[in-house]
Formats: sequence, C-alpha cells, structure tokens
Amino acid sequence: MNKYHSFALLCILTILIASATGNTAVITMTDDSSIAAEQIEYADNTLSVVIGSETTRINRNEIKNISFTAQTRTTEVFATDSADLAEILPKAQELLQKYPDAQSILVTEEGNYQHRKDGTNLSRYRCVTYLAQDESLWEAQISLSFDPNRETIRVLHARSYTPDGAVHVLSPDQIKISKGTSGSVYFDQYQDLSFTIPEAAVGGLIDYCYETEEFNPFDRNLFQGRFYFQGSQPVGESVLRVSVPHDKSLHYVVQNVASGTAPEKTEAVDSIIYTWKFTDLPPVISEPSMPAYRNIVPAVYYSLHKDFTYVHEKLRPMFEKRFQLTEAVKEKVNELIEGASNVHEKISRLYQFCQKEIRYISIKGNLASNQVGHPAEDTLKNRYGDCTDKGMLLATMLKHIGVEAYPVGVRTNDTGRAVRDIAIFDDNHCITEVHLDGRIFYLDSTATDYRYPYFRPDNHEAVADNTMLGTLKQVPLPPPEDNAAHITRKIELSADGTTRIEFESTQNGSTESSFRSAARNLKAEEYEKQIREQVSALTADYVLELATHTDPLDFNTQFKARSAYTLNRFATKSGRYMIFAIPFFEMGFAEVSLEKRRYNIEYGTSRLRTDQVEIKIPASFTVKYLPPALRVQSPYVEFEVIYDQQGDSINIKRKLAFPRRIVPVADYNSFKQDLEKIAHASKQKIFLEEKATEGVKP
Repeated sequence: MNKYHSFALLCILTILIASATGNTAVITMTDDSSIAAEQIEYADNTLSVVIGSETTRINRNEIKNISFTAQTRTTEVFATDSADLAEILPKAQELLQKYPDAQSILVTEEGNYQHRKDGTNLSRYRCVTYLAQDESLWEAQISLSFDPNRETIRVLHARSYTPDGAVHVLSPDQIKISKGTSGSVYFDQYQDLSFTIPEAAVGGLIDYCYETEEFNPFDRNLFQGRFYFQGSQPVGESVLRVSVPHDKSLHYVVQNVASGTAPEKTEAVDSIIYTWKFTDLPPVISEPSMPAYRNIVPAVYYSLHKDFTYVHEKLRPMFEKRFQLTEAVKEKVNELIEGASNVHEKISRLYQFCQKEIRYISIKGNLASNQVGHPAEDTLKNRYGDCTDKGMLLATMLKHIGVEAYPVGVRTNDTGRAVRDIAIFDDNHCITEVHLDGRIFYLDSTATDYRYPYFRPDNHEAVADNTMLGTLKQVPLPPPEDNAAHITRKIELSADGTTRIEFESTQNGSTESSFRSAARNLKAEEYEKQIREQVSALTADYVLELATHTDPLDFNTQFKARSAYTLNRFATKSGRYMIFAIPFFEMGFAEVSLEKRRYNIEYGTSRLRTDQVEIKIPASFTVKYLPPALRVQSPYVEFEVIYDQQGDSINIKRKLAFPRRIVPVADYNSFKQDLEKIAHASKQKIFLEEKATEGVKP
C-alpha cells in the first residue's frame, strides 16, 4: 500500500467512522474481497467489524476502501422524510401554468457548502424537479463524480412522487460506483456514483439529496466554489448557503444580478452562514451566437482569498520545479532549431513540434498535476501531455533560445468570462505567454493546425493568469486580417449561359486552421467528392475540372485551395436578357434573425473575408444593370462592395470585416440593419442584354 493511499484511508477511518459509528458499510480488502459490516468501530489502527453476533478485527493496512454509499440498509433507514413533497407538487403545477411549454421545472434546489475549522469541507445538495413532458424522464438518471482519495459521497435520499401521491424510494443496492469515463485522452482518479430514481412519471416529482465530504483537501486554506441559479428550465426557488468559521473571511462575487447582491448573514454557534436566494426564474431561451450561460445567469463565486497572492505563492514553487531546462530538453531544442535563420523561425519550429509531436493526453491526480502539470522533460520523453504540460514544455524550450515565456492559465471565451475579482481556480485551459522585443503575445500548442504566430480563437480576449510572474493580462483580440479568407474567382460567361469558374482561396489564422483540418482529414478522392457536392447544389449539369489544395501539413507556406468547374447553361436567359447570380456569393447572418434579443452577440474572434471577382461577358452581350456600390461602417462591421465595368469585363471587389467579438444588446438594432443591408446586397443579380444584330431592331 503506497504512502498516499494509506494516508487517505487513515483520513477516511478517523474522520468518517468517528461520526458514523454504528452505521453499516461495505469494506473492500486489499485482495478485492468485500465484507458487509453491520457495525464498525476504529481505534489504534484497527477496525472492529460486527457481523451478526461476531466481531472481527482488521488492521487498516489490509483495507482498500470503505463505502458508506454501497451499504446494505433497510429502505426505511435510507429514506428521509418526504412529507414536503405533497406541498411542493401544487407549486410545481402553478409554475407549469406560467411556463406551459417547459419540459421540466426545477421547483426547488438548495446547495449548502461548509468550510470547517480543521480545513475539511462538507457540502449537501437537494433538488426537486417536476417532470412535465416525456422528454424530461432522462432527468431521473443521476450521475455524481468524486475523487475517492479526497472525498466521500453519500446519497441521503432519492425518490419519486407520482401524481397519485405515492412515494417510490431508491434502494441502496441500486447505487453503482464505477471508474469515471471522460474520454480516450483523459485519465484521472475520479469515480462516478450513479443511480436511476424509480418510477419517475410525467406529472410527478423526482427528489434527490446527497452529501459530499472532502476529508483530504488539496490545501486546508483553500475553500472556493461557484453556484448558478438559472438554466434552460424554469426555477421556482434556488438557495445557496455558504458557511465559514468566525475567524475566516468569505469573499464573494455576484454576477448578472441587477440589484440585491448582498447575502443574508446569519451568526451560528461556530460559523457565519451566507445565504443567497432567487425565486421564479424564467428559462434561458437560446439565441444564435449567444454568450455562455455563466455570462448571463445569476451566479455567486466565493473564496477565502480576496486576491491571488496566496494561490500564486502556493503554486509558484511547483511551477519552478517543473520549469527546468534539463540537458534532454536543450538537446532536443538544438536539434529542432538547427539551420533556422532568425528567432521567429526558431519559435515556429518549437511551436510546431509541441503542436504535432506531443500527443494530447491528460493525466490528473493532485493539485500539482491539475494546476501546474508535469515537468517539461517528462512531457518531452513521454511525447504526450495536456494543455498545461504542452504549455510548460514550449515555455521551457523557448527559454533555451533566450526567449522569455511562461505557461499561463485562461478560461476559453466559449465557456464564459473568468472570475479574477477573487482567487478561485477558474481556468479550463493553458497556453504560452511569450515576451519578445518589448511585446507580449500568445501561442497555443494544443491545436495542431495553426501556423505560427496564430493560435486558437477561443483564447482571444481571455484573461491570462501568469502564476510565475503573479500577473493577470488580457489576451488581445487580433485584427480581422489575422483571421482572414481571401477569395478570387475568374468567371467566363458564354452566350448560352454556360459559366466557367476558376476559384482560389488563401487563409490565415483560425480560418486557415479550419481549412487545414478539413483537408488533413480527407483523402484526395474524398475532398473531390466534397467539392462535387457543393457544386452540384448549384446545378446537376456541371463538369468539375480541378479540385486541389496545398499540403495541409506544410506549415511553412500559407494554405491554398483551388478548383475549376463549368456550370452548363447556368445563367438564366429571358428573351434578349441574361440574368446572372455569382455562385456562392450570397451571405446570410443567423445571429440577426430575431426581431429582438435578450443577450449580446458573442463571436469566437474577429474575422475578415475579401472577394475579388472578374467576369468575362460574351461578346454578343452588353451590361444592362450592375448592382450599386454599398459601404457600411460601424464599430462592429465594416463592409464595402464595388462593381466596375471595363470593356467586356466586370470587376467586383468586396470586403467584410468584423473587428469586434461582442455586439452589445443596446446596439443590436443598428447591427441587424447593417447585416440585413449586406445580405440584401449579396443577393443582387447582374443583367446583361444581347446586342442587336445588324439590320435587326432591338
């Protein structure tokens, strides 16, 4: 038995058994055999187990685990008082009248989070949900994740209340505990406790309550959390209670609440209890390109620490220990940069190595691996690691070429703004912060299709937490030119409407990454098939001549795609007139499809698209009508399109840029009008008129 596991088990024995003496439990031995005990007592490293009339003593070194959730108890003992369900059901039915389309209603929930004097933590959560439609029955399937080395979890009750007033209680033997499954590239020590609430029925309630005890916290001076009070279902009542000892201060941030952010404070015997309560919350109705939920719903974040000083001081030595430029790392860097002509070429090579040669696999086990990752040399030797490991390795490699760099934590913008007002672990990603020539820029080696110096758009405008320097800096939003697609089309029209098109596109930034990724995952014949499907959507009568692209694995050149095809009799003929719409020129904007919006529009990043079109018209036709030029200029969108005729050629230049990531609700109407103008302009057609032949009047 390793030292850490032994320590964790000792904590279970001393903390839990002391408070649970007399309760039954399932004891798992080191040989994986199990014992169902009716009563247990612990003293002097020995567990006294009562089974029937006999008492057996077991040394703690022989014990692998003790489960109080898998215990064999009678239904009467397992079930707590359910009298309040008869009062809750009418409240649910009243809410249903207000929200008749709801699939389910969260009638009441209560979260209680307690930080004890000894630094351990205890939480209890109860949730009562009304099932309004068949689609909500899945909510009776409950899965709870926990770390068995740090936590124990105990179901206090789980039951359904059917429309006829009957209560159906979950039996303890229906609870399953299994190894957590989070994907093929994620490995941690978490386990899942799962069960299905019996006899759940439409028109009834499901009610469950569980308790989690963190007996072995990462750090007994850390206590933090978050609680959200609204979601996709209506909420009758949502209550959060947080309690800390009198000698500790609780710092909190309340977001997305217009007023009344101060909690109710209650003096208890050994603690202060902070209570937030929200009632009658409507469901969040989804909108196109809306913000993450945490940016729009009422939320409370809390921590024992007002700023990041303690957290940084705790983590900094761990970073420094892993941020070591060893001989193995130096040797690999020297190999990779050999022959590079300048520092940016060196950075590019190291960036590509960490992107492509270090496989993404996440292995987590404790505070160090969760927040700091593994030593750079370990990641290099293993050739795998998660975002933290990759960020650490790249920063260490850059150190060898004299470039100052650090792994920094961010919360990606697609998951909402990170809380930085108080000290909580609120990052879900790690990137690399580079200091070079008096400026700071960022790289993300988790994405394999980005050419230096570009990086993932979900990092843009995130706030980077640099533990080693103790700084918080916002990742800049790149200009639209750094996320651009440049498209050229050469079009030749024939007198019968047949249209031949030569297409070419180049990209950079996130747009280029998307093209590279798609091309990398398709065989040549599959790519051609994809182009055929796109062209055939215009007309079934076509000939594809070319569909190719540059090597998506060549990061030394900009990615380029080319195609050529002929659309037979594509342009519409009407008497002496030909009506022509440029293929794939029309634009649509789903984000402004609503008459009004409740929430901001949030894009992933800035972006730019340019189109240059040259149309060669038939010698027997003249231009009858060209769409007018249009120019739109605002803080959120820049657009210009110009049609110009030169002899038998029509030249079109178009530019569309979104320089900002967020469009506030206050500016939605004007933004909507601008995009609708642009969409309308993109649908305009070109009219040609056939020249009169000699001796024939037009």
